[in-house]
Formats: sequence, structure tokens, C-alpha cells
Amino acid sequence: MSQEYFPGEGSSRSASSRFAGEEEERNPFSPQPPPAYMTVGNGSTSGSATALMTSLANDSGYGGSITDGDATNEDSSAAWRAGLLEDRPTPAHTPTRPGEYNPAAEHEKQIVANHVHQLLYNSNRTKLGRAISRTIETLKELQDMNRQWPAHYPSVQNAQSTPPSPSVRPQLHSAQSDFGADDHRPTTPPRPELKRATTTTNGEDLGESSAAAERRPAPEPRLMTPQIAQEFSILKLDLKLGALSQAELVHSLEKASIASLLDGRISQSVKHLLSLRDRIEDTASKVLITGDLNAGKSTFCNALLRRKVLPEDQQPCTSIFCEVLDARENSGIEEVHAVHKDIPYNRNDESTYDVYPMSKLEELVVDNAKYMQCKVYVKDVRSIDESLLNNGVVDIALIDAPGLNSDSLKTTAVFARQEEIDVVVFVVSAANHFTLSAKEFILNAAHEKAYIFMVVNGFDQIRDKQRCERMILDQVGKLSPRTYKEAAELVHFVSSNAIPVAPPGSLSQSGSGGGGDGSDPHDDDDDDKTGKGKGKEKEQEKIQDFENLEGALRRFVLEKRSRSKLAPARTYLLNLLADLNSLATVNRDVAQSELTRVTDELAELEPAYENGKKQKGELTEGVDRAIDESCDDVYNHTRSSLSDTISRVSEADLGVEYPGLFGAFQYAEDLKLAMLDQISSAVTDCEDYAREKTVKGVGFIQNIGLLHVGEDKFSPLNFRGDLMFKRGRRHALGRQVQTEVELWDFFDVAGLWERQEKVAGTGMAMTAVTVLGGRVFGGFSWVDSALSTVKVLGPSNVRRLFLPSVLTAAVLTAAYVLSSIPTTLPPRISKKISAALAEMDYVHSNSTRISTEVRRILRLPAKNLQTCLAQDIEDLGRRKQEVTKVKQESEVATKYFSNLFRDSTENRRSVEDLDLDGPLPGGMGAFNP
Repeated sequence: MSQEYFPGEGSSRSASSRFAGEEEERNPFSPQPPPAYMTVGNGSTSGSATALMTSLANDSGYGGSITDGDATNEDSSAAWRAGLLEDRPTPAHTPTRPGEYNPAAEHEKQIVANHVHQLLYNSNRTKLGRAISRTIETLKELQDMNRQWPAHYPSVQNAQSTPPSPSVRPQLHSAQSDFGADDHRPTTPPRPELKRATTTTNGEDLGESSAAAERRPAPEPRLMTPQIAQEFSILKLDLKLGALSQAELVHSLEKASIASLLDGRISQSVKHLLSLRDRIEDTASKVLITGDLNAGKSTFCNALLRRKVLPEDQQPCTSIFCEVLDARENSGIEEVHAVHKDIPYNRNDESTYDVYPMSKLEELVVDNAKYMQCKVYVKDVRSIDESLLNNGVVDIALIDAPGLNSDSLKTTAVFARQEEIDVVVFVVSAANHFTLSAKEFILNAAHEKAYIFMVVNGFDQIRDKQRCERMILDQVGKLSPRTYKEAAELVHFVSSNAIPVAPPGSLSQSGSGGGGDGSDPHDDDDDDKTGKGKGKEKEQEKIQDFENLEGALRRFVLEKRSRSKLAPARTYLLNLLADLNSLATVNRDVAQSELTRVTDELAELEPAYENGKKQKGELTEGVDRAIDESCDDVYNHTRSSLSDTISRVSEADLGVEYPGLFGAFQYAEDLKLAMLDQISSAVTDCEDYAREKTVKGVGFIQNIGLLHVGEDKFSPLNFRGDLMFKRGRRHALGRQVQTEVELWDFFDVAGLWERQEKVAGTGMAMTAVTVLGGRVFGGFSWVDSALSTVKVLGPSNVRRLFLPSVLTAAVLTAAYVLSSIPTTLPPRISKKISAALAEMDYVHSNSTRISTEVRRILRLPAKNLQTCLAQDIEDLGRRKQEVTKVKQESEVATKYFSNLFRDSTENRRSVEDLDLDGPLPGGMGAFNP
């Protein structure tokens, strides 16, 4: 029925007739057209194909070299075809005359073409395997790089929050518009359309072509353009949270979180690539039959087998996967192996499964929570030309899957299972068309499978069949453009329930008949005579449509193995490499931008760091010099003040009154204490002076800190000068100076002279000495006078007057001395105190104590300033180190992503050059499967 919707396409059944009886009806001497190159589809044209086309266009009679000049063009063309095989021994039955036809020769050419086709298939499989291995290595290197330098996930600013609409996909619509037309870009093949399947956009973009997109003005700078965002498919982060769009979610996540999610996607891609490599190396093919609930999947599978193997019901009855295999793989025994959950199946290990007869299959698949899947081994005694399982070429497994929208766990299992499947046969209900779950499955499978075999089941129940075909094909065109282009081979409208099937336990003997009633649907002449010819014609038409489907499925699975087996791996590789290319482009630009930024920042940090170290040294030296100057000034001031006070303490007004002779000793003690207090007061004055200098010094240092460090980094200390010198009055001299007042301290004869000399003046003292000296040494008249007086008084009188005179003189002297105690005692005590203080080095110790305290106090803000300066320098150094590290990482990232861009481009180009659907070279092109 699908051929009626495409009048230009031939029947799928007639397409294979050239290998059966078409050669027998061919005129052996009919004119043969010259060799030509035919392009199927709108894919890219490889370089080899271009060279071949040029060679064919410039050919001037290739076969003329082996024919005479009178040969016709037809003979030359035929000779040219025969000449392709002249490089091998010529069999005896090979025609010798140009244009002669021989069925045996044609059969041998077919065999040779098959061998060449197998060689091409093996070559493409090897190249794909190598490409997959290179891509796996690239992904693992990207994972390592992502851990060292978190990759930037491409995101679009101001992303539209349009609700997703599966029916609006501009890239799929543009692919549909190219149906039947040649690609105008022969050298650059179009990106597989279905990799944009997870992207949504507005409806007005539907009619925009690629040329119109190139003419649009460039968007504002961003990490990536919306077009690249649409093409990002395999590594696309599937984020769904509330009403936020995916772009908004990605933009809101942290860089490390995005890198972690991307690492997970890369791991999934590596796992999938390993599965793809195993699949293309495996000679067997797995065919997954899936679809929505009640679409008729089990009925369709039974129709393919011509046996009722799988249970059928109007309600959903398949709850686990049923894999139908040829019984020859199980020693020819028909039975069911129920595989245990979470245990790999091994047919040779019976502990991994339970064996059931075929009659128990319905009980197992209807409602089962114990087993993971069922391996159903059945016999198919039909010929290899009719049987799909027993085809004589490759081993095939038919997998009947649960309905997509049955429940979430089963749907997820189907999604995961399709990754290990070679061919997907999607069964669609003709009445329900494609549901949301069906569309999601097809779009997900389209990441690797550009071609999906579509079966529209229950077509006999539709009244308006043309409308149904048109609507379903339109949906196919939007979901899978390449499937739509090959709709004549890949989309079939059938009625599986109209196919006669053998009852359970019996074997089918023929492909189109041999059902449960034993009647032959092809033999309907008697029914036509009885008036039932019209109904039989419809039944025959249904059977014919299903046979066309079987033929197309056989060709797709067996003959076009490059498309069914290798094309999914090629499509997935192209999508993945395109994503890697986009990711490398964005991250290369980001890394280059980061490298430029950190280079400029480092150019500013390095001078600032060096200037900071130099400034720190200068400020530290200046502060230390200021502290030393302040301490030296305090020390000198204290020393001079205390020395002057101690030397002049006796001259000061001490405020102590002389109480008299009986209080002389108490007076002396009071004088001593008063002098010590005077000296203590001088020490206190020196401490006040030091306190003032300290306050000024602290203020000076903190102002430097605020000026050079800043208020945000330098916190001034709360300095209280009144708390200085409060810890222990070490200058309490009453406990330190021990001086005893003696009797001789009250008599100071030498002091009298010194005092008279001080009072009279130095000039008068010298004059008196001169006059008296002159008299003493100038004559002896006073001696004569004394002797004269003794003579007058007489010796006896002199003796009587001597003792009273001496006593009087002594009394007068004692009275004078006692009266001069207030004058003579202070100097004597002052000298004793001075001597005691000198002995204990009082002046130096107090000067050192005060200056040391000043130094200690000034060191606190100086240390704070040095700490802040050092912290500032350390911050600059740390920032410089971090920026240097980022610069090195950016350089590595720039180099890596540049190499990744180059490698992904080259690898993608090598995969694109694989022409899986290309014709065989030369005359063997007519024998393409």
C-alpha cells in the first residue's frame, strides 16, 4: 500500500525480481546504455565517487580497444563491462562475444559482486571500529582534561522558554523539503538531521533554509550560537526542573556541577561506543520489535514466524522482553529459557535460567516479576528464502518488547535495550498514530539509527486509508527524515492479523499459507466463482502487502547490512564527533579568552608584587628607624634629666623644716626621703615624656598603615598611653636605696670652705688668699706680738687661761656646727644618695627601662603594619601564583581543545568518507543488493 502513495517508487517485491527471472527475459542483444553513476539519496559524494564520475564522463570508448572500429556503441559498452573481469581466469562458460548473455555467467558475476560487497562491508566495518576506538580514546582524554580544567558547557544567553513541541522541529522540516532533490553541497555532507531532535524552537522558523540562516545578521557575542545549541545532541545535558528551560538550568548551575554532569554523559557515550563496537563486530543481528501498547507487536512477530508463538490479547500481555531465536542454537530443542534478574544469561549454565515448555510462555510474559526476559527457541522449517530466522546468512534474533507507555520502568528498559539493537522495527497502530512516548523513543533512537523500519499495523480497520497514509508519513517525515526518504522500503501499512499462522505446537511449512485452517489463500478461483472473489482479493492484497514487508525487512537486515548494521554506528559517531567539535570550539575560545585575561592580569600583578615587596622593605626600614630615633631620644632625655636631678637634689626646696638639735636625726631621715621623692618625681616626668613620644610614634605608624595598606585591610590598634609604666614601680627608691645617717654627716668642715667659696665668689677667695699669704709668708710680726703678750701675762697666767680658752673655743665651735646642720646636712645626704644610686646604676637602668618600654609599645603597631604589609604581599603573591597556574592551565586547555577540534574534525571527515550505500565499482554496480 505504501507504493501507491509513492507512484514513482517501484514495488519492494519487484525491486528484487532482477535476481530471479528478470535476467531470463532480458534480450541478450538489446542496446546497453553506457556506464553511468547514479546517486541515491542526498548524502555526500566521496572523493572516489567524484573521480569515478569524471572518468566516466571523459570516457571515449573504453571498450573500443578490444573491438574493431565498426563496432556499435552498444557493443562497446558491453565489451567495457566484460573487460572489467578480464583480470582473472576466464571460465569456460563465460561469453566470448560482446553482448552475449549467459545465465551461468550472470550468476558468477553475481557471486563475484557479493564477494566484493562483503569485502567492502568488512573494510567499512574495520574503519568504523578504528574510528570508534579513536573516539573512545578522545573521550577518555576529554574526561581527564575535564577533571583538571572543568570544561565549559555551551549555553545560550536569553534562551527562549518556549514549551517543547515535538511537532515543531525546523531541522526535520528542512530535511523533508529536500525529498527527491540532490544536495547542493556535494563536498560538505549535511549533518544527520535527527541529532537535533531534542531541540525545540518557534514555529516561524519552519520555512528557514540553511542559506537564509547564513544571510541572517550575526548574533551578539555569546558562548555558542543557537544553531550550535540545536545541533548538540549526544552530549546534551538533559535537565528538567519545573518551568525552567534547559539553557536556563545549565546557566544557573555551577561550573563544577556542569563538568560533573558532562563527565557522566561522556562516560555514557564511552559505554555506548563500546557496545557499538561489539555490535558491528558481532555477525548476528538483533531486531527489536517495539511500539505502543496494543499496537500488535506480538501479532506482528507471530506473523513473521507464521506461528502463534507469542501470546496475543486485546489487553497488554507482554510484560518482559521475549527474544525469539532459532532452535538450532539450542540443539534443535524448542523451549523457553526464563532468565533470572540481575544474572547474565549463559545457555551452558542452567543456574542462570529456568526451562519451561512453549505452552507456559503465555503465563510467563503476561504478569511476571521474577524473570528479566525470556529466550524463546523455535523451529522455522520454511525455506531460507522465506524464513527470517533460518535465512542461511546470519543469525537473527527477534525481540518482542513491552509497550512503551505501559509503565515508566518498562519504558526505560526499552529505551536502554535499543542501544544494543541493530534494527528497530517500530509497530504503530494505524488508528492511534504516533503517541508522545513513541515520538520520544524515535527521537532518542535517531541519535544513532537514521533508518527505522516502520510497521503501521491494523491498517485494514481504517476506512480512509489514503488520509491515514498521508498523516503517518508526514509524522515520519518530521521524526525521521531519512526513513521518510526511503518510505517505500521502510514504511509499510499492513494487517498482521490477516496473516494465517500455525497454532501453538505446530510448524509452518510455507510463507504465505499453511495456516491453522490448512487452506491456501493464493488459490481463490473457486471462491471467485461463488461470489466471494472480492473478499478473497482483499485478503490476498493484505497478504501481498505483508510479503512485501517481509521482503523489505529481509533486504534491510540481510542484504543491506551496511545500512542496518554499520549505519547506526556511523550516525552515532557523526553526532558524537560533531558534539565534540562544538564543545572543542567553545572551550578553545573560552580558554583563549581566559588566557588573554589572565595574561593581562599577570602583567599588572607582577609589577604590583615587586613594588609591594620593595615598598614593604622601605616602610619597614623607615618605621624601624623612627622607633630607634624615638627610643634614643627617650633614653637620652631620661638620662640627662635624672642625672641633673640627682646632682641638684640638695639645692631643691624639699619642704622639710629643721626641728632642732633633738630632732636632727629625724630631720636627716626626712631629708633623705624627700630627696628620693624628688628623684622619683623626675623619673615620673621622664615616663610622661616617653608616653608622649610613644603616642606620637603609634599615631605615625598607624597613619602609614592606613595610607599604604588601606582601611579595609589595616585595623588600627586601640592604644591607651595611660596604661604605660603601671606594671610595678621599679623606681620606688625607698626600698632600693639603703643609706644610714651618721654623726659625722652633721659636720662638714670642708663643706664650710666650699660653701664660703661659693658664696663669696671665686675672685674674692683668690684675693683673700693672696693677701693672707703675703702676710703669713711676708713677715713674722704676728709671732712677735704673741710672744710679747705671753711675756706680759707671764707663764703662770697663760697656763690658767689656756684651758678656759680652749673650752670656750670648743663650745663656740660646737654651737656653730650645730647651728649649721640645716645647711651642711642636705649636701652630705645628697652625696650619699648619689653615691648609692651611682653604685646601682640607677640612671642607666631607668633610662633603659623607659626606652625599652617605648620600643615594646611601638613594636606592636609596627608589627601589625608589617603583618598587614606581609599579608598584602602574600595575597599578591598568592594571586600571582593562582593567575600563573590559571595561565598555565589555560595554555594547556587552549592547546588541548585546539587539538581536539582538529582531531574531531579529521575523525568526523574520515567517518563521513565511509560510503555505506555506494554502488559497487564498474559493471558490478548492476548487482548491488
